[in-house]
Amino acid sequence: MGVNGVTRTATAAPAAPREDRESSNAGARASGGGAPRALKRTLAIALTVFSVTLVVVTAQAPPTPQRTTKDKVYSKDQAAKGETQFGKVCASCHDPAKVAAGKKPAPQLIGDKFLDKWNQKTLGELISLIATTMPDDGSVVLTDDEAADLVAYILKANNFPDGPKALPSGEASKDIIIVK
Repeated sequence: MGVNGVTRTATAAPAAPREDRESSNAGARASGGGAPRALKRTLAIALTVFSVTLVVVTAQAPPTPQRTTKDKVYSKDQAAKGETQFGKVCASCHDPAKVAAGKKPAPQLIGDKFLDKWNQKTLGELISLIATTMPDDGSVVLTDDEAADLVAYILKANNFPDGPKALPSGEASKDIIIVK
């Protein structure tokens, strides 16, 4: 009971209309109370910095060194197989000592003339040429692997160092440059 016998009850202030509440929330967001907007801006800045850094790092990455015939790209065993194949299929045209009398020898595969002609070309080109055109009389059809074995022998005969792995045929040999 209150003063003069009147009972008082606490009443809440009437609620603001919905439009007023929405506009006051928008004001709070605009004045820094809007965490989603600040988060978006921070993420945008971070993404931009990351992208620029990635471009700069990628642009400064050193190129992968070009593999050459001096990089031990064939194995000793592979060259031995190629030498056997060379004796059976290639020597009668490419070895001047074994060319039949009256027949013009094919280009030599050992020595400066060969290296001058093939300098800066790829082993893939040489393997492909051998596999698709040799022997030119069509007496034998060579596989890409047999052609790679023959190229291994040619590299050995031209004093390029052997290594632990066989020279692959196909795409893997297309990036190996023949150097003098």
